[in-house]
Amino acid sequence: MKERTRHRLAFDFYVRMGAHRSLEALHRALKENPSVIGLTRAPSRSTLEAWSSAFHWQGRLLDLERQAAEKDREELLRTLQDMNARHAKEGLALQQKGVERLGTLSSEQLSASDAVRALVEGVRLERLARGEPTEHIRQEGEMLYGHIDLRSFTNEELRRVAELAERLAERASDEEFK
Repeated sequence: MKERTRHRLAFDFYVRMGAHRSLEALHRALKENPSVIGLTRAPSRSTLEAWSSAFHWQGRLLDLERQAAEKDREELLRTLQDMNARHAKEGLALQQKGVERLGTLSSEQLSASDAVRALVEGVRLERLARGEPTEHIRQEGEMLYGHIDLRSFTNEELRRVAELAERLAERASDEEFK
């Protein structure tokens, strides 16, 4: 069967029905107004099922939804890039204002904290906009297993210890099921 205008119009109408579309809902809608697809009489439910199958409506819907999702992702990415560029510029501007203000202050003026705050916030905003961390957190603590300090191990040694532990755990679980 060759796809004709009425088939395409029916598919387009089906798509416009949105997330709650179904062939049954399409059939009911076309019974109320078959002229939306250029007909005087609505096709039967089985005819709509045949059209859906013959013209791959479900696959076409998936393609349309994938394209829409990709377009949404691209738009979101573009928006985020624009926002980050704008924030980086604002961060640089704040830093510049802070530096300018610091340059005009005498040691008696108390508003130096405002200038320092503008400088610090400008740096923080610029780093955030460029995807850099705004603070570094150092984790301290013991890395002991019994009397062994794990910090003295190289990454390769730690990897070998982890592999050995995995093999021992597998063996232990295998013996549980015997």
